[in-house]
Amino acid sequence: MMICAECGRCGRRSILSQRSDTSETQLTSSEPAEPVTLRCDLCGSRRVQVVQFDSPYLAMAFIAKRGSGR
Repeated sequence: MMICAECGRCGRRSILSQRSDTSETQLTSSEPAEPVTLRCDLCGSRRVQVVQFDSPYLAMAFIAKRGSGR
C-alpha cells in the first residue's frame, strides 16, 4: 500500500510512505497515539489530504497528476 498526500491550497502531491500489510507495528502503550498533523513543504498549508493506493503504479499516476485521485 502506498500512502500519498495532496495539498488543498497549492496542489502539490507527494508520496509519504510505502506500507506492507505483513509488517504492521503495534503500539505497546495503552494510551492513544496523538493525531498526526501534516503541513505542505511547499506552501506551508495544513489542508493536506492523505490518499492511499493499493498499487505503486496508481500512486505514480497520482503524483504525475494523471489520475483523478481515488
